[in-house]
Amino acid sequence: MGIDRYDQEIHPRCPPLGGEVPFYHCRRVNRGLPCHRIVLCWADRVDIASFIRENYSQEEIEAMSRPPESRLAVMLETAQRVKKEQGG
Repeated sequence: MGIDRYDQEIHPRCPPLGGEVPFYHCRRVNRGLPCHRIVLCWADRVDIASFIRENYSQEEIEAMSRPPESRLAVMLETAQRVKKEQGG
């Protein structure tokens, strides 16, 4: 089965967003990697342990396990990248 096998599954409440989200969002929200809460949120809905083991390297698993950067840090990084891209 492919990485997109659960993409249409819906979780009734995403703790960070506060509403329904598809699995697709949860597996890509962390710079292309799954949310650090994916195991907690999806363990009772899909075979999340097998999914992670089959689709991600050990390095990616370690990266997704780290707490996310603060929103401010992400905004500053994005602003710096845009400025650089625009020649500033």
